[in-house]
This record gives sequence, structure tokens and C-alpha cells, in this order.
Amino acid sequence: MLKLRKNKKGFTLVELIVVIAIMAVLAGTVAGVTVSQLNKQTDNTKATEAKGIADFVSSWLMETGIDLTDTATTFAIGEISKEGTDGTLGYALFEQYGADKVAGTAEKGKQIGITYDAEKTQIKIEYLGKQGGGKGDITYIVNEEAVVSKA
Repeated sequence: MLKLRKNKKGFTLVELIVVIAIMAVLAGTVAGVTVSQLNKQTDNTKATEAKGIADFVSSWLMETGIDLTDTATTFAIGEISKEGTDGTLGYALFEQYGADKVAGTAEKGKQIGITYDAEKTQIKIEYLGKQGGGKGDITYIVNEEAVVSKA
């Protein structure tokens, strides 16, 4: 007959697989929490930048005296690019923040969008957050009196 060894040394294959599986679950949990925290931090940073941009837009409107109720305002807003016309909001935004931070439309988790709504006579500064369910989304409105409000 076979003798059973009383002083068994080492681990069985099953024990090793169980330990590796537990470590994989723990690593996945930690990675998920880390990514979630990074997304939250990015959203907080972008929300702060969006507020700064809204304040910049408000200041620009007061300095230039642009009337948002005027039909010629669309030209005064202009495109956000270095090819934009000097003296327009788009050009001023490009000079201040660059095209990588500000765009005509918000890009989820990346760029802050700025749109002019002629019907409501307001400029909307919007960031679409990385977090799910719209948790990181933020919108600021600059009205015709250059007052910034959170939407």
C-alpha cells in the first residue's frame, strides 16, 4: 500500500488557484476604485476650469460692451481658433485657454464647450463629465447682463 506523508510541504494546485483568484478580485476592486477617483478628480478640475472660463466670458462681455440681444453678436462670438478674427470672443478664448481646453461643443471628459444661444440671449459653458450618469456634468450660463449662473 501507499503510505501517506504526514509532513506535507508546499501548497496544492487548488490552494494556489484559490489564492490567485482572491488576489485578482482584490486587484480588480482596487483598480476600479482608482479609476473612479481619477475620473472624479478630472471632473472637479474641469468644473473649476469651466467656472474660470465663464468668469472670463463675463469679463470679456463687460470690457467689450457686446450686447447679446444684438443680431450682430454671432459674429462677435466667432470661432474658437487661432484663425479666428481678433477681437472676437472665440479668438480671446483661444489666446487665453487654447483649442485643447475649449471648443464649440463639449466633448465628454475632454473639452469644455461654449455655445451662444441667440434665442435665450445667453452663452452656455458646458463640461460633460467622465463619471457615469451625468455626475460630473456642469453648465454655466452667462446672460445678457454678463452675470454668471450655474444651470
